[in-house]
Amino acid sequence: MNSIAYYKNKEISDMEFPDPAKRRIGHLVRNVKPIPNYRAVVDRNTDRTFAIVKDGYKVVKHEDVINQMDELCAEFPEYGTPTREVWLSNYGGRMKTRWTFTDVDFEITTLSNGKPDIVHPTMETFASYDTSLAHRTLVGGFRVVCSNGMIVGKILGEYKRKHTASLELGIAKAVLTDGMREYSKATDLWISYANRNASITEINCYEEIGFNKNERASIEASIKSKGKVIQWDNEEKKNRKVEINAWELYNVLTQEASHRITDVKRQLKVTDNISKVFA
Repeated sequence: MNSIAYYKNKEISDMEFPDPAKRRIGHLVRNVKPIPNYRAVVDRNTDRTFAIVKDGYKVVKHEDVINQMDELCAEFPEYGTPTREVWLSNYGGRMKTRWTFTDVDFEITTLSNGKPDIVHPTMETFASYDTSLAHRTLVGGFRVVCSNGMIVGKILGEYKRKHTASLELGIAKAVLTDGMREYSKATDLWISYANRNASITEINCYEEIGFNKNERASIEASIKSKGKVIQWDNEEKKNRKVEINAWELYNVLTQEASHRITDVKRQLKVTDNISKVFA
C-alpha cells in the first residue's frame, strides 16, 4: 500500500489497510535468536515491521476501531448521519478518522462576503501499529469555510488509552455525549476569538509549536496578508506589532496543520500545541 492514503465516506471493504500480526523477532532475520518476551508487529501483506512490542501488547485493527466508533455515532441520531474521513500514514501504521456532524451548525461570526462562518461538531480518533499513538478520541470542530478541522483551546471531550482488545465503548460514549453537551461553551470561546485581536504570544507561537520551515513561511505570509503589520522584527520577535483577529489567526494555524501536515503523529502534536496556546 502507499505510504499515505485518504478515504472519504468509503466502506471498510473499499479501503486498503495493513494486516497486522505479532511475530517472533528471530523469525524475521536469519541467524537471529528469538528475543524472549518481545514480538514484532508486522504487516502480513508486505512483511513491513511497524514496531517491537512486549508480549502483552494487543494489536487492535484500524478497521475494528472505525467500526466500533461508527456504532457509537449511530447511537446519537439527533446529531444526524456524520461524514467519515480516514487518513493513513507510515504505510498504514498510523490512522486518524474524523466524523463530522454536518447536520449540526454553529455560527461563529460573519465572513467579509456576508455569509455565516459555520462550524460543525466533529469527533476524531487516532490509533497506530507503530506505537507512536495511543488510541485517542477527541471532540472538536470543523470549519466549513475552509474545510478546516480544529480542536478547540478547551478540548471538549477526550478518551485515551493504550491498545486493548476492544474499546471501552461506555467511556467513549460518555466522551462524545459530554463533548457535545459542552459544544455551546466551545462556540462561546470561538466567538470570543472573533471579537478580539490576537496577542503577541499567539501571533509568534507558530515559531515554536512544531511547524517546519516551509509551514512557518506559509503561516508568516498568511499573517502578513490577513493582518495589519505595523512592525515585523525578525530579531526581537516580542517587539512585533500586528493587528490580526484571533479567530482569523487561529484558523491560519489550524488550517496549516490540517492541510499541510500529512503525518498523523506530527499533525496531532501541532494541533495539541495550538490548543494549549489558545486555552
